[in-house]
Amino acid sequence: MPKEKIYQSEFPDLFKEAGELSYQDPEEQEPEAPSEPEDDLLKPQTVSDLTNKLRNLIEENFFDVYVVGEISNFVRQHSGHWYFSLKDEKAQISAAMFRGTNRKMRFMPENGMLVVVRGKVDVYPPHGQYKIICDDMEPCGLGSKQMQFEQLKRKLEEEGLTSEERKRPLPIFPKTVGFVTSASGSVLRDVKNVLFRRFPCRLVFAPALVQGENAPASIIEAIENCNLYNEQHPDTPIDVLIVGRGGGSMEDLWCFNDEGVARAIAASKIPVVSAVGHETDYTIADFVADLRAPTPSAAAELVAQTREDWQCTVDDLYERLRDGMEEMIEKGADEVLACLNHYALREPTRIVEDFIQKVDGLDESLRKGTALILERHESNLDHCKKMLDAIGPISVMKRGYAVVQDEEGEAVTSAESLKKKGRFLVRMSDGSVKAKVLDEQ
Repeated sequence: MPKEKIYQSEFPDLFKEAGELSYQDPEEQEPEAPSEPEDDLLKPQTVSDLTNKLRNLIEENFFDVYVVGEISNFVRQHSGHWYFSLKDEKAQISAAMFRGTNRKMRFMPENGMLVVVRGKVDVYPPHGQYKIICDDMEPCGLGSKQMQFEQLKRKLEEEGLTSEERKRPLPIFPKTVGFVTSASGSVLRDVKNVLFRRFPCRLVFAPALVQGENAPASIIEAIENCNLYNEQHPDTPIDVLIVGRGGGSMEDLWCFNDEGVARAIAASKIPVVSAVGHETDYTIADFVADLRAPTPSAAAELVAQTREDWQCTVDDLYERLRDGMEEMIEKGADEVLACLNHYALREPTRIVEDFIQKVDGLDESLRKGTALILERHESNLDHCKKMLDAIGPISVMKRGYAVVQDEEGEAVTSAESLKKKGRFLVRMSDGSVKAKVLDEQ
């Protein structure tokens, strides 16, 4: 089965220097160099000798090859080198791309990605392994620029720079509008005409390159200068900033897919409207900006509404305010009428009489409650008095008992202490008598 040719048009960037790669027919190939005598091949040789011969043979014949395969086992070392494998349905080969080379890449390889690489086959003698050292790489099917676009978009999404929560609303009445674009072309004139026709405002122009290799740095500088302008002119700041350009090819618009430009837009303290190309063109700047406009002229329309639009808005607000006030007045009139018909205003003395009756009722309840409490306490006092009389000393003495006290009035509780005192007092229920000890027993 004849082998297919690979033409330059299939991978234009990759094959620019290499030219067309094709397979030669065996009849057209140069005559092979004479091989070593069979006797030399049969001589014993060291592993190193054999490996070096294989290395020289491989490196001399495979110094500039192109390989198509699927990436697997991709590893990015701390040193910056990339190590991976290229495989198809039947075989695989180890590959490496060193830091000095992969710095030029505009996309990050991933496992499962189908790529075509250009490089040379190298043999590593200590392990007896061979691998392809890559000098260039292009994705198959999806271009490198589109791959770079998707990877940067995903990276910014993971950082939250494209989320709707961080996007700021545009000012309703911008007094000053900033515009970052090229000084050449009709875009600046179109935006200026739209702004001044729709709403009176001031336009601050920040010139920048919007195409070519130096465009990203120029756009970043213009955005930063606009923010610096606000710091230096706090009384007349730029209220909203339009960043964009007219239509063009993907290469012309590619500077707005730069990561530095995206981060400058996200870091801007001024709300940014991205207006790049035509309605079908999308750039990374559109995702990180506070608002995306399909064209620069459409951005001017979004930034400044027409007098007619504002007049309609004012008229609508006026009608809503008038209807609301009329409703409030009608509601208040109903409340006033209800108050006028209330019996409190028609018969005010009736309210006073009702309160007098309530006071009288409370007074009567207080009097009855107080009397009942006093009666209960008097009954308790009488009961306590009777108990005291029943068990008190006077009641005992009425039954024939007496209390013996000394001259100081202290009770004498034993005959021995009475003998020592000599004189004492005998207290009975109806009085007391003085006595002295005459005889001791």
